[in-house]
Amino acid sequence: MQVAQPLELYNHPANMFVAGFIGSPPMNFFKGRLQRANNRVVFVETNTRSTPIKIELNDDLAARCSAYIDKEVVFGIRPEDAQDSLTVASPNPAHTIEVTVEVSEPMGAETYLYLDTGAHSFIARVRASDRFDVGQKVQVTLKIDKAHLFDPQTEKVIA
Repeated sequence: MQVAQPLELYNHPANMFVAGFIGSPPMNFFKGRLQRANNRVVFVETNTRSTPIKIELNDDLAARCSAYIDKEVVFGIRPEDAQDSLTVASPNPAHTIEVTVEVSEPMGAETYLYLDTGAHSFIARVRASDRFDVGQKVQVTLKIDKAHLFDPQTEKVIA
């Protein structure tokens, strides 16, 4: 699928298989589509049971995926790049989503949060000292410069 050094595979996967295979916990994937809103490109989650999450792309991602505006894509983000907004200095509201805690799993040096958007479950890796309750609503800020977009048909990386 892809031949490269481990960190290259981790940071720059060529497709969804490599992105999901390398790393533990694996990369999170969200199905959605790209839309224009206020002269920005926004990922909008699909197949949702509630209000869909919306994530504004940075200029770099937006430029690399311009051919996918109004098309389906898969948004990928690693667990360590989804942080409890209370621990982020100056969280960007355009990269922050509200989700529900399904499970909080203290692992010693870190805590894994199993979260629900209303359409997708995903994992965030947060500080060991952070405590959360099942059913709690939390704000999670995504490191958008670490995000990846994939073509849902070919599963190849777009950006």
